[in-house]
Amino acid sequence: MTETKKTNRFALLFFLYFMGASVALAMVPPLRNLSDSSYMLLAQLICFLPPIVFYFFHTGKDFRKTLRLNPLDWKNTLIIIFFAVSIQPVMSLLSYLMSLFFPNPVEQSVSGIQQSGLILSLLSVAVIPALLEEAFSRGILLSGYQFLGKWKAAFASALLFGLLHMNPQQLPYAFFVGFIFCFLVERTDSLFASILPHLIINGTTVVSIFTEGAGTGPVELEQSVILVTLLLMALLSLPWLAVLLYLFLKINPPRTELQLMDETGNVYQERFITPAIIVIFVIYAVFGLLPYLST
Repeated sequence: MTETKKTNRFALLFFLYFMGASVALAMVPPLRNLSDSSYMLLAQLICFLPPIVFYFFHTGKDFRKTLRLNPLDWKNTLIIIFFAVSIQPVMSLLSYLMSLFFPNPVEQSVSGIQQSGLILSLLSVAVIPALLEEAFSRGILLSGYQFLGKWKAAFASALLFGLLHMNPQQLPYAFFVGFIFCFLVERTDSLFASILPHLIINGTTVVSIFTEGAGTGPVELEQSVILVTLLLMALLSLPWLAVLLYLFLKINPPRTELQLMDETGNVYQERFITPAIIVIFVIYAVFGLLPYLST
């Protein structure tokens, strides 16, 4: 069995476990008394940690190498911090465009997050997701898809990351930022290159919820005004993002890696689409998309 097929099967098992654990947690009465952030924190730990631990126990792989737990130098750290802040107008535009058609789960949980307190909300929405989601997506998946080629591996990892949200409103911007995270990790050879911006982006969302307050802000404006404002902000951020990308590429040139050749002398690459991936697509269509189309 190829490495890609093994990774696809693990991804499918992860999706099935993730959904089963989520449903099981929702059926435990005592957990309903927890605050929203406490529940999210517990759900993240239960849904992500066991399958990640199982993966390394079952495969025997070196978790440091697979997860690329290599430190970032100060230049990359600084660039990535600025990048995480600068990419948010583009993400906000994508999120708002999709919210015109599908409900935004973040907006629906604003009240619960505020009632949970800032520290607990940062831990449950920013810190733990940044660590566990990146370990799964840009760690295990990106490493497992190495024989697809760098760009296809990034596409596959970002796609599954978007599908994992089980929400059509979040899929486009989750895929978009997930693909960029893969690029950052590949160039720096460090998972911290995706953990850091993931933490900053989610953390910024939490802080904005507490600073703006519920029921105020852009939701009171006309849709056309919001759209034009977000579009202008996204356009204004593009030149700065281009500068950051230039600086990032300058200090992180492509790494030379030994490539495997097939019997014809071409670079060996595997196929992403397998039965396991098709099943994941079906799961998303049934449980992540149809509920929103039927309402």
